[in-house]
Amino acid sequence: MNVAILADIHGNLEALRAVQADLRSFTIDRVVCLGDNIGYGPDPDEVLTSIRQHGYISVLGNHEFALMDKRGRRWLNFQAAENNQETKALLSLENIQYCQSLPVFIVLEDGYFVHGFPETSLFLYLAKQDDEKIKKLFQKSAASLFFVGHTHDLQLVTEVDGVVVRQELQQGRFSLDQGKKYIINCGSVGQPRDGDKSAKYVLWNSVAREIEVRFVPYDIQQTKDKIQGRGFPKVYAQRLG
Repeated sequence: MNVAILADIHGNLEALRAVQADLRSFTIDRVVCLGDNIGYGPDPDEVLTSIRQHGYISVLGNHEFALMDKRGRRWLNFQAAENNQETKALLSLENIQYCQSLPVFIVLEDGYFVHGFPETSLFLYLAKQDDEKIKKLFQKSAASLFFVGHTHDLQLVTEVDGVVVRQELQQGRFSLDQGKKYIINCGSVGQPRDGDKSAKYVLWNSVAREIEVRFVPYDIQQTKDKIQGRGFPKVYAQRLG
């Protein structure tokens, strides 16, 4: 199975469209979104509509959760919580209901997809989890590959001879050893925070047991102009580069 994995689109329609154009170069069986399809960006309704129309599947992110539960908004900082409600006002009823319907996790073959940290967290950051917690996850779970987002940074985590190894992912292909378990942080389509402002996503070939990290350029200035036109905080535009 060939799966494209899109994390943290964050209402960035230009970045999503650039990724969709890039995907046309490949034969893809499924597209999985890792949540936070909305928030910060200027086109949340258009992004959700595109996800639905293209038949992508998605897990719940903390920004979708915050739309419908004040506990989720309390987790956000004040500016992000305020933006969450501004985002909600831009959504159609159908897209609000869609966000409410999203599952916390999805399993495809031996891949496990969740927004934050396996097995069910929307909020925990991979980068903040200690080695023992990662080892326990690998020991108890039947899945061998865990695909996560939330941090907006690309990372590959595995265990070698009892030692947890964390590796930054760059653009390109990476083979995954048989018998090993991995956590793959898929970066961000709409708001990368790794110093390179291209839209990032991951391709997974479950037969070859290989991932490919894709960096896709897009019209950042158009998105920045839209953010400012919405009256959203300037920092959300500045983060894009």
